[in-house]
Amino acid sequence: MRCSLRVCSHTSVRCRRKQYNGTRAALQFVTPLLIDALHATSSSPLDVRRKELASALVGVPPSLSHEGPLACSHLQALAGLCEGDLLRLLSETFCDVLEAPPTSHVAEMWSSSLQETYVRELARARAAESNRSFPRRFEAGMTAHHVFSGAVKDACAVGREEQIRREEDVEQVGAGRWSQLIDDYTLMLPDRSPLHELENLPQEIGIGELLASLLSWMGDEKEEIQTIMDVGGGNGFLAAQLAEIFRCESIVVDPFTPKHAIDNGDFPHWVEPSRRRPRVPRQHPLCRIRQRLTDVNWKSTPLNFNRCTMIAKHLCGTAIDTCINHLQFVDRLPRIMVLVPCCFNKGNFVEYCNPVYLHSAAGVKTEMAWNRWTRLTDWNQSSYQQFTASTRPVKRCSDPVKMGHQKMKKLQHFLPCMDDIAFMAEAVINHGRVLWLRQLGYHALTVSYVPRCVTPKNRAIVAIRDVKPVAQHLQRGV
Repeated sequence: MRCSLRVCSHTSVRCRRKQYNGTRAALQFVTPLLIDALHATSSSPLDVRRKELASALVGVPPSLSHEGPLACSHLQALAGLCEGDLLRLLSETFCDVLEAPPTSHVAEMWSSSLQETYVRELARARAAESNRSFPRRFEAGMTAHHVFSGAVKDACAVGREEQIRREEDVEQVGAGRWSQLIDDYTLMLPDRSPLHELENLPQEIGIGELLASLLSWMGDEKEEIQTIMDVGGGNGFLAAQLAEIFRCESIVVDPFTPKHAIDNGDFPHWVEPSRRRPRVPRQHPLCRIRQRLTDVNWKSTPLNFNRCTMIAKHLCGTAIDTCINHLQFVDRLPRIMVLVPCCFNKGNFVEYCNPVYLHSAAGVKTEMAWNRWTRLTDWNQSSYQQFTASTRPVKRCSDPVKMGHQKMKKLQHFLPCMDDIAFMAEAVINHGRVLWLRQLGYHALTVSYVPRCVTPKNRAIVAIRDVKPVAQHLQRGV
C-alpha cells in the first residue's frame, strides 16, 4: 500500500503501511526478549544500551495478538542499530537459543577465501542463466571442481601472498579433500546446470558429512543403519548420494515427482557427450513412496526405524512437526534425524510441536500472532542479495530531499537490523523443536551445516537416540 500513516499527533513520522506493520511485529517480538535480558543479566557492559532501548520501547503493544498503535519513538527505536547489534544485546541471556555452532566440515573446509570465491562464482552463474529458459547442463561436479578445488589459485590471484603463504598447506589439503568429496557426491549424478550445482551440492555434502560425523561416534553400530529416508526428497539426488556414501538403501517420501528425478529412466539425464571423469553407476536401491508421510501405512511398511535415518532438507513450514508427530503416534520414530527447516511462514500454529514454549519465549499463542510473527523469518538476505547490493551502481540524485524520501520508503530505514530479527525468530522456532525432541528421548541440538553464504537457512536440527555417549559429543559440536 502506498498510503502513509501519521503515528502520533504532535510529532509525525510518515511511513508506509508495510513499514508500520513490520516494525510493530518486530517490536512486539523483541520487547519481551529485551526485558528478560535486563532481568536475567546481573552486570554487563551492555546493560546501559539495553536500558536505553527498553525505555524507548515502553508502551509497545504487549503481544503479537494486539493491534495497538505505535508512538513515534517506537517506530524509530531500532533505527540506530546496526546489523549484529541486537544479537549482541540478547546473546548473553539467550545463548542456548541462538547457538548454532558450525559443524567440523564447515569449520575445516570453508575458509574465508573460499566463501568469497563461492559468492562471486554463484553470482556469475546466476547472471549466465538469467536469460535462459532452459539452462544448459554439464557434467555433474565439474563446476564445483572449478570453484572449490581452485580456491587457492583464486586467493593467490587476488594478491594475498602473505596470507596464502601461512595457510598454503592447509588450503592445499582442503582443495584435495574438496576434490574427493565432489567426486564422491557427483559421479553417480545426472548432468546439472552450474547454478543448480552451486546452490545444492554444498548443502548435499554438508548434510552427508554431518551424518557421517554422527555415525562415526556410533563405532561398530554404523553398520546398523540400513535405510536413508528423505522426506520431501523431490528429485531424489540427496537420497541417492547418501545411499552410495553409506552403502544402504534409500527411500524418497514425496507425493510429487519432478520430471528430472534421478529415478526417472525416461528423462535424458546425461546430455554432455564428452566426460572428463567416467560415470559410476548407482549400486544401492532407491525406492519412492508417492504419498505424504502422514498418508503412508507405516505399520505395514517393511522398514526398521531403529536402523533408519530420516533426512528433511528444506521441508517447508510446520511439515517437520507434522511428520514427527505422526511418526510418534504410530510408534515409528527413526533413530537419527537431520532436519533442515525453511519457509517458516508457511506453517500453521496448530501444527507446531511446542506451543507452550513458543508462548513463554515469544508470546505467540494464536494463529493470528503466529502468522504475523513468522513473516519476520523472511527478512534475512541471501549472499547473492548482499553481493548484488554491494556491486550495484549507486544512483546519483541531485535532489537530496528526493534521495531521503526514496530511502525512507524501505523497511530497512526503520529496521536496519532486519536480518538479526529474522535469525532470532527462526532460532526460537527451532529451539522449541529441539526441546520437544529431547522430551521424546533424543539428544538434539541445532548446528550450522553450511556457511551463511550458501543459504541463510543454514541451520540443521540434529537428533539421535539410544546412544548415551553422544550427548557429550553433541555439546562439543559436530
